[in-house]
Amino acid sequence: MDFTLENYGPFRDRTSLSFQATARKEHQKNIIPCDAVKGGILSSAIVFGPNASGKSYVFKAIRSLVRMVLDAFPDGTEYPWYKPFRLNDENPRKPVSFEIRFVDDGILYDYSISFDQRSIVSESLVYRSSRRPVTAFRRGGSDEKFNKKQQRMKEFLTSSTAFLVIGAKYNDELCAKVRNMILSLIVLESAEIIKMARISCAWAADDPEKKSMLIDGLRKADLAIVDFESTERAIDRESIRSEIPPKYFDKMPSEIKLNDIRLMHGYEGTELKGKKIPFEMDDESTGTMSMFGIMGPLSDALINGKTLVIDEFGAYLHPILTRWLVSQFSAENNPNRAQLIAMTHDIGLMDTDELLRRDQIFFTDKNREDGSAELYCLSDFKGVRKEEIVLKSYMFGRYDAIPDISARGLMDGFKNRQVSQERDPQKNSGRYHHGRRSIRT
Repeated sequence: MDFTLENYGPFRDRTSLSFQATARKEHQKNIIPCDAVKGGILSSAIVFGPNASGKSYVFKAIRSLVRMVLDAFPDGTEYPWYKPFRLNDENPRKPVSFEIRFVDDGILYDYSISFDQRSIVSESLVYRSSRRPVTAFRRGGSDEKFNKKQQRMKEFLTSSTAFLVIGAKYNDELCAKVRNMILSLIVLESAEIIKMARISCAWAADDPEKKSMLIDGLRKADLAIVDFESTERAIDRESIRSEIPPKYFDKMPSEIKLNDIRLMHGYEGTELKGKKIPFEMDDESTGTMSMFGIMGPLSDALINGKTLVIDEFGAYLHPILTRWLVSQFSAENNPNRAQLIAMTHDIGLMDTDELLRRDQIFFTDKNREDGSAELYCLSDFKGVRKEEIVLKSYMFGRYDAIPDISARGLMDGFKNRQVSQERDPQKNSGRYHHGRRSIRT
């Protein structure tokens, strides 16, 4: 999968996250063979960068594309995910643009969409069954293109609805296939721990094989979890009125069903050998809950060949666990061609010796003069030797994408202000400083 965004969040200019492998020979296990893409495609892409550099906006852009093709919208619907670059006069009035590329059965599919606050400006779907691209449809501008069947579908199209949605609804095979590819993306935010845990539970609860795979992953992660169970509980919405904003509360059903999850722990070296001891989720560590939440979607991706997109990857996990999770997408563990996109601060993953290729390491950085962000790849840098310790070079600032921290301590200004107060008896009159009282002269 390749993904391109423009005029979204801090990304003023067009920028891309590409999975096309370069000609480098290292870590061939991280390349998925693909006849449609010269050199093959990468199994994972890991995005590093300082806070507020744009990492999460790459994640949000992918999630926003999923929302754009999820459903039809009435004319004039205001998209909450329309977030143009706002740090100049021009871009806030321009459309946001997303493009995504998939490969399926040796065919490349390119879907693009541009939209402003309430309407779609342009949209197109192009596929390549050979070297010649074929336009399935093109919307917007003077060169629109729809076949006869699609022309009839347009009567059901609103200005705020993606044609991909309408085409899929009325049995356009290409539209349905590409929409399903986009909707199959597994998009997770690591901070939403309870939500992730419920996703994992729902994915595996009614399938013994899936549940066994999830439990096996937790066991390999050394968490001593041997099983889990879930029970459904109904609550009256009135009991949570004070916790929910009115605009959402009014849309909620009168009775809400929740799943209570318990993880079962087992230890062989105690008098409880062979027994499963239940722990409520509130009793578990944040890391354990996070690992449980990740394992279901990750297993889903590996089994079904999906793309897993995670923001703040590894935020609550030991670095050895995050390395193990990334390694599950290498060839020997990934027969169904799953892919991983992870935004992270875990710089321990920046290991080109044992874990990642140079074309799998991406950075986000923000221009401190105009606030715009850029996304770029380690392989874009010339002179990065195969044997170079990338993490060390990164920490020395060779690739940018690190915080520009002042060398001064946090207390320096405070201490200097107090020293200056001591030197001015008129300002210090009657005040306390340095633990003793100033004496009026």
